[in-house]
Amino acid sequence: MSEEMRIIENKSFPSAKCCLVGMPDTGLTGMIAASHIVHALDLPEIGHIESDLLPPVMVIHEGDPKEPMRFFGDSKLTVLTSETPINVMVVAPLARSLVNWALSKKVELLISVSGIAIQDRMEIDTPAVYGISTTKEGKSLLKEAGIQMLEEGFMVGPHAMILRESLSKGLTNLVLLAQSHSQYPDPGAAASAISAVNKLLKITVDVKKLLSEAEEIRVKTRELMQRTTKSLQGMAKGQEQELPAMYG
Repeated sequence: MSEEMRIIENKSFPSAKCCLVGMPDTGLTGMIAASHIVHALDLPEIGHIESDLLPPVMVIHEGDPKEPMRFFGDSKLTVLTSETPINVMVVAPLARSLVNWALSKKVELLISVSGIAIQDRMEIDTPAVYGISTTKEGKSLLKEAGIQMLEEGFMVGPHAMILRESLSKGLTNLVLLAQSHSQYPDPGAAASAISAVNKLLKITVDVKKLLSEAEEIRVKTRELMQRTTKSLQGMAKGQEQELPAMYG
């Protein structure tokens, strides 16, 4: 495991076969979805990530200082989320460390939740969710859950590097991409992503509260979205809206 990214586990860190990852990126979709799942399932904090590559940030919750990148979970599901944007220098070592850690913990399914920007998002009531998988087994899971495969496109950012590392090391990594706003926090996209997670994992996480509090979430996460947008600009994130050139 890379010494640049240190994964610190609490003594009671349980071993789960599935790990879900939600980072600040397009529409903050993954972070909002991961945070909602953590609260809905009442998952306890079980670890965090330390690194000198991360920005000098601590978050305060109920008077207690916390690392911004933390693990939550139980014996069934582990969730990793971040309350700070992931800059380009952190992406590669984070992906390597996370995939190596997942393999060492015998994680069988790594689910990345993210957003994919679309221009007409305001005209869509229920955003669609597309899936990508590194293995045939993962593709079967997506098909069983009724999640449409993304047939053509680009991926940029942390989840792209996690996908690359998982592919090279034989780990089943599913990426869920919900249609999202590019510049604004998108709780609606997060709700669609959670619905896809529910189908994949056969769990029940209600999204009614998430949708009813959408405006409050947008206000609370507005500054994080602005910082995330600046971070994503350095990763050519806009390329995701292009189609790759076809070749033989």
